[in-house]
Amino acid sequence: MVAKIGLDFHGVISAMPDKFAVFCHQIRQKGISVYIISGGPRADIQKYLHQKGIEYDVIWAILDECEVRGTAKFYDDGSFQVPTEIWNKAKAEYCISEGIKFHVDDSCIYGKYFETPYCQYDICNGQCVLGDKLTVDFNQPYEAAMIIADYLQRIETA
Repeated sequence: MVAKIGLDFHGVISAMPDKFAVFCHQIRQKGISVYIISGGPRADIQKYLHQKGIEYDVIWAILDECEVRGTAKFYDDGSFQVPTEIWNKAKAEYCISEGIKFHVDDSCIYGKYFETPYCQYDICNGQCVLGDKLTVDFNQPYEAAMIIADYLQRIETA
């Protein structure tokens, strides 16, 4: 079974695209699938990732999923509305359903819904912290890939 990690787009990848381009390449070289998990829309994220040369395996967007499920309401001015509870729980539910073993996100709100290890990213210092277990510094993308790969191997064999 291939290990999978989730990376938020807005506020994580978009904060340091050059570093995440290196990180994503390195983590995929270690056989770990990269899932870009974001609010969306998917097409915009895909275009950005392509322009920045950021490798990934899957892009999943809350907005696109809510549109398919009929839980998003769209308005003529281009805005939309999704019930807050559905929006806030969506990434956590997706990680469980897809077997994602590690997620990096900048939101303090989403984390409380996660069963998947949730590494909260700090845009100011480029690091994420997983409780008292792990700190990952994405300013050092090669090392970050190694740390996460080692962590995933440990939890898989535990």
